[in-house]
Amino acid sequence: MGEIAVVGIGNPYVSDDGIGYYVLRELGRRIRDRRVVFTELVAFGLDALEHLRGFKEAVIIDAAKTGSVPVGCVQRICPYEASPTSHSLSLHTFGLQSALGLGSMLGLALPHTINLLSVEVADTETFHEGCTPGVEAAIPDIVEWTLDFLRSRLPDLNYSQDTRKVVKAS
Repeated sequence: MGEIAVVGIGNPYVSDDGIGYYVLRELGRRIRDRRVVFTELVAFGLDALEHLRGFKEAVIIDAAKTGSVPVGCVQRICPYEASPTSHSLSLHTFGLQSALGLGSMLGLALPHTINLLSVEVADTETFHEGCTPGVEAAIPDIVEWTLDFLRSRLPDLNYSQDTRKVVKAS
């Protein structure tokens, strides 16, 4: 098993909701290291805990539609420190904080560090591949942040320094 889980949440066929998928696709193209395990999830439910179990650290990329920050804004949140009164940090079925809390209560070996990269989105209702321009523009920054994080944890990370522009989904 790997050391770090990178989880992309979302549906690539529902506009901006696919942000996690598109970031994982780019990271997977660039990183060739068995210590990093990529997982695509359509939603974060209780079954998603199984994809975090046994890892030391995790990065989760997900869409959020709060209206409180500009579209494309990326916020790094530690879900363990998020307000327990918050309904959810995710647009998906089971709130991340609730799932992690339950996993902890059940004694699951969950990562001690989880970084949630929450991307403010505009469209989570239109059925088509690809993100809106503001969200699409955030993908390279999320990829670079994740690469920097992984290199800080795994100094000998096996990855490509590919500088090609991220290709838009058609």
